[in-house]
Amino acid sequence: MLWFVDETWQDIGGQRVGALGAVVISAGVYNAFCREVYSIKASVLGASELTDSEFKANNCFAKAAFKRHALHGDSHWIDATNQFFATLAKYGARCFVIWTANPALLDLRNPSSTALSKPYKQLLFDMRAYMRKDGKGELGSIMFDERGFSEDEATARAVSNYMVRTSHPAAHDWEKRFLMLPSFAASKISPGLQAADVIAYLGAHRCDMTVRPELAPYHALLDELRYEYRRGGGKKIRCIRKVN
Repeated sequence: MLWFVDETWQDIGGQRVGALGAVVISAGVYNAFCREVYSIKASVLGASELTDSEFKANNCFAKAAFKRHALHGDSHWIDATNQFFATLAKYGARCFVIWTANPALLDLRNPSSTALSKPYKQLLFDMRAYMRKDGKGELGSIMFDERGFSEDEATARAVSNYMVRTSHPAAHDWEKRFLMLPSFAASKISPGLQAADVIAYLGAHRCDMTVRPELAPYHALLDELRYEYRRGGGKKIRCIRKVN
């Protein structure tokens, strides 16, 4: 299973919000997913290569795109974004978001190579739940959006060290579920990372959905893609959630 993770920081309704967004898709369908994403970019946005016309939240949800749609009834970016969400659903992608407005957690970063931050830890727990229930017999490979060498190294060390230190067959069975070495790539070359960027942005806006009411249809689409599971057969966990 392929996991794509991205981070976002937004000023929403007078507060600073940070969010982690993750998208999981089967490796067996990922190439077909990429071909379909390229087809959307080519036919709607005029792209000549997969790396053209990157699906980024700032493009997909630009206020100008919604304004044009309201005035003229059309917007290339809104049309492309709608098709992008439909393609994620077609290929069975599932989405996860952890967001916070807690100033102590806002940077989302990992304080050291042996300590995993609370937002990242919570995201990993939800990812592990998916692998236990819906990814049995598979290994998850985690890819992050490139930020910078020192930042990427810190994240890779913290995530892999956490998995190795806490892996135990009877409890935190990370080694059965994930490759221990995360990877990094430029989002321009990865439709999976582009999806994670869009998902993280929408997830951050869960803090106050009245600020951008025009995003309501996309929140509904996000809910359709959101992963849910029952903890120990009891409480249902909906994997768009806040940490304090």
